[in-house]
Amino acid sequence: MSFEQLLAVLRARWAIALATFVLISGTVAALTLLAPKTYTAQGSVVLDVKNPDPIAGMVAGTIGNPSYLMTQIDIITSSRVALRVVKNLKLTTNNDMRKRWQDATKATGDFELWMADLLRKGIEARPSRGSNVIFLSYKAADPAFAASIVNAFVEAYLEISVDMRTAPAKQFNQQFDTNARALRANVEAAQARLSEFQQKQNLIVTDERMDIETSRLNELSSQFVGMQAAMADSGSRQTAARSNADQSPDIMSNPLVSSLKSDIVRQEASLEQLRTRLGEQHPQVVELKTNLNDLRAKLSQEVIRVASSLGVSNNVNTSRASQIKAALEEQRAKVLKLKTIRDEAAILQRDVDVAQRALDGVVARMQSASLESQALQNNVSALEYARAPAVPSEPRVLTNIALGCVAALIVSLFLTLAIEYRDRRLRTLSEVEALFQQQLLGAIPSFKKPSRLSELSSRLSLSKKPPVRALTMNA
Repeated sequence: MSFEQLLAVLRARWAIALATFVLISGTVAALTLLAPKTYTAQGSVVLDVKNPDPIAGMVAGTIGNPSYLMTQIDIITSSRVALRVVKNLKLTTNNDMRKRWQDATKATGDFELWMADLLRKGIEARPSRGSNVIFLSYKAADPAFAASIVNAFVEAYLEISVDMRTAPAKQFNQQFDTNARALRANVEAAQARLSEFQQKQNLIVTDERMDIETSRLNELSSQFVGMQAAMADSGSRQTAARSNADQSPDIMSNPLVSSLKSDIVRQEASLEQLRTRLGEQHPQVVELKTNLNDLRAKLSQEVIRVASSLGVSNNVNTSRASQIKAALEEQRAKVLKLKTIRDEAAILQRDVDVAQRALDGVVARMQSASLESQALQNNVSALEYARAPAVPSEPRVLTNIALGCVAALIVSLFLTLAIEYRDRRLRTLSEVEALFQQQLLGAIPSFKKPSRLSELSSRLSLSKKPPVRALTMNA
């Protein structure tokens, strides 16, 4: 159908199109004007994803993740937040809401949960594109009630965020407290064992007696080594004096032995002179022989005495070495005993240190968890609180009327074309030429115009056959 034919159809059936347009647009306008007014209150919260945690001192890696924003939206619209809203606003005391709950559920189920689900269905949370802001909106017939619901959801979300952050810290704090008590008992038990051991052994872990006893042991070892050398020297000198007294340096270096040997040599020289001059039987020779024998006897006695003194010195050295060796063995046993005691004390002290370090670590972590459990700061803050709107958001009068007019226009156009399709007529001269395949010679104008009412009734009557019908190709 050409545009000329469309205009001809609309011109011919304008009454039907106009009636349809007025009916639909009027209905839409009436429904829009009679519809109850709805007010939409809107608030917003902002997520701070850059500032570090004030206690841990670091930024959580999941905060910058896009899913974090959607997680917060799910938290806002969760039953936990909605139940907090019901609790904060004390909606359970509203008799009208309780009556609605009884009528809807026959008083079955939980009233608070029913109200929370009702509020969850009405609240809308959407993220802002390209930012960390979440907008909250709620629709209600009362603007003040809508604003109060949005603000209550904002406050409840902030409270729940703090609770979700501090609740694990509180649980960890309780667990750390229990562990700290057990570890403190371990430290006290280990310290008690160490103190009991020190009192029993009369030992202080930081005592310097170990160093003193070790120094004494080293000194006795040095003395014993020196005494062994002295004993070996005196023994060799004693052996030399017994086996070859004439060549023993100790005997030869004795002043009395040297003096006696000198007197003997001098007396022997005098004896040889007197023996040569006076003979063997001369009284002087006899006297000199007697004196010489006395000197030799004294020399023998002195050699024996000196040799005996060397034996006594060797015996003294041997006895002293034995004493030093006994003292050395006793001191070594004492040092070993002290070392064993110190090792046992060191083990007990190590147990105390290990238990103390474990306790210190748990106490430090418990203090951190305690600070986290008491922290009221959060990375979520309210950006804008809702205010009671002055203009209703629904119904949109101008928008609805405009859309109703467009819809009425489209429906009236399609209805007119549908009626024309069922009652097809020749409207233009070009249709006649196209239908008969003949050139048009002329057209007789209508000299008598029918009345408007008869024309409208004839056009609205689809069963009445018109005087001139369009010829089809099948006719």
